[in-house]
Amino acid sequence: MGASVPPAVWTVRLDSRRRPTFPEGVMKAAGLEPGSELRIHVAEQGCIVIETPEHVRIRAKSRIKTRGSGREVADFLAERAAESKLA
Repeated sequence: MGASVPPAVWTVRLDSRRRPTFPEGVMKAAGLEPGSELRIHVAEQGCIVIETPEHVRIRAKSRIKTRGSGREVADFLAERAAESKLA
């Protein structure tokens, strides 16, 4: 039979110091190595999102559209300015 397909969801446990240990399959699938820098935030309903800095940049760029009236860029910048005032 063919190679097995890794699961879409892995189980990860926190150790006694609250550190997660990522399974090897996750590391390979995400292209991570020990010491890789990650960004983490809590999204809707307590969902934890872990991303590489590169993925964060790609996602941010996809939100900014330079075509058309430029309204999307103005909205994005206004949103970021408002968020920074709340912090």
